[in-house]
Amino acid sequence: MHIGRRIKYVRQLRGLSQSELSVGVVSATHLSNIESGKYVPSKDILVLFADKLEVDEDYLLEYEYMDQALIDQIIELKDAVVIGDGSRVKSLLNHLESLEDQVVKGIYSELLYTLIKGAHFMKEGGNQDKLTSIHLLVSLYIKDGEMLDDTVLSSFHDYYFGLYHFQHNHIHASLKHYYRLVTQTDDKLEEGLFFYNISLLHKQNREYYKAIEAAKECLHVFQQKLEWDRLGETYNMIGAIHWEMTECEAAMEYFHKGEKIVNMTNNKKLKSRIQHNCGLINKQLGDYGTAIYYFRKSIETKVEDGDLHNIVLPYRSLIGSLIDRNKVEEAKLVLSHAKQHCQSEQDQYYLKELEAFIFEKEERFEDFERCMNDLIKELEERDYQYKLKGLYERLGDYYYNNRKYKLAASYMKKEIQLSSV
Repeated sequence: MHIGRRIKYVRQLRGLSQSELSVGVVSATHLSNIESGKYVPSKDILVLFADKLEVDEDYLLEYEYMDQALIDQIIELKDAVVIGDGSRVKSLLNHLESLEDQVVKGIYSELLYTLIKGAHFMKEGGNQDKLTSIHLLVSLYIKDGEMLDDTVLSSFHDYYFGLYHFQHNHIHASLKHYYRLVTQTDDKLEEGLFFYNISLLHKQNREYYKAIEAAKECLHVFQQKLEWDRLGETYNMIGAIHWEMTECEAAMEYFHKGEKIVNMTNNKKLKSRIQHNCGLINKQLGDYGTAIYYFRKSIETKVEDGDLHNIVLPYRSLIGSLIDRNKVEEAKLVLSHAKQHCQSEQDQYYLKELEAFIFEKEERFEDFERCMNDLIKELEERDYQYKLKGLYERLGDYYYNNRKYKLAASYMKKEIQLSSV
């Protein structure tokens, strides 16, 4: 790793062109050769560049600096990030940030630190500006998919880019990195976690048999390591995969296995999700009584846990099921409770949609029409196209059935246009 890449990184970070940085130091062509690694600049030139780039001289002069103790701590940080040991991650990050001048002095340690810090920010949903800066540095030092002789750097590289592509929905690119990580690690828990992400990626790509195969690798690891919560998560995921394959019986089998685990561990967040999934399966099978039972249990579990995040989802499923069963008064009562738990604008849209459907069931057609048009207008103003899908068709059907054919045609046209996007 040559100094030219570091110079280029800081230059771009400062918003300087090669011509601007080279003035009074070297020619622009010479700077280009330095940045590409064709020429190693003298210390005097590096000092001049440091002054123009407004960085400490050591940042350019000591680029080959290596402190094995610091590198070991960065490796420890990576291990903590991978397994999700939040308290250890926080402690190590705080410690390394206090030593940041030393950490970033050498290119090697800076790159390792930046890769794992970037991975951590991605997992935690970090600041986008920070992530952009991190990705700029990473992409200047190493190319995505580059085969590296250094096994430590290779594992950091694969973990960072595996997550990066995962979050950007580049499924095949992400899979390549995760499969490489599986072969690189000696830690069984890490291996299980990598297989879990592999399963998610195959599921997302509708490669269901590969997804199940990878998930079963997770099960084996998590059973061995007595990782009960992760075992429950994996059972839930396999259930979801079978559900997407319309294999409802197999899906319920795995959901029930997950349910047994969470009853043992008292993981209420996962328990609520599994209960919701069981409700969705039973609704699909036409067993509304059991579906409604599970939706209610999912809501109760969330309330018990004090976890109101996404609580509108089981409420939405419950209200929709009650409407389908013509239990309108009960649906209205549940809707009033759900409104008290709205956590976001999205929640409000979901509930407004359900309110419109209740109006339709009650044959309060003017209220239905008003509510639907208001909702559609709000969603259009915010360009929430994915939330509009189905609403145009529903309102179009309503207008068609009421012989308002021009209005029906206009909404059906919007639905078709939306589907083609």
